[in-house]
Amino acid sequence: MGIFNSFSTINQINTQLKDLENQITITRDMVMRDASKMELERCLNLLKKMHQNLINTFSQSSTAMAASYTIYNCKMTMPEILTYSKNVIMNLAVIIAKMD
Repeated sequence: MGIFNSFSTINQINTQLKDLENQITITRDMVMRDASKMELERCLNLLKKMHQNLINTFSQSSTAMAASYTIYNCKMTMPEILTYSKNVIMNLAVIIAKMD
């Protein structure tokens, strides 16, 4: 049963990573076109939720934690993905804070 759990978790993570890529692209475009603070805050909250969902999903399987994933055509491990996601969130928070 463990192998099926691993495959299921890895598939969930791959889907979440595609969604994360799309949301980062959308957010980047919004920053480039000078979106309102409220729009960017919505993106920030969504990215935070996606980051937490990734953490929760990774924790379901040790095999999924050790696997390598592709995001923006780069192979990354769980710690690298979570660090990248966290950095995106922190950078967006700084951009929003400078809007005051």
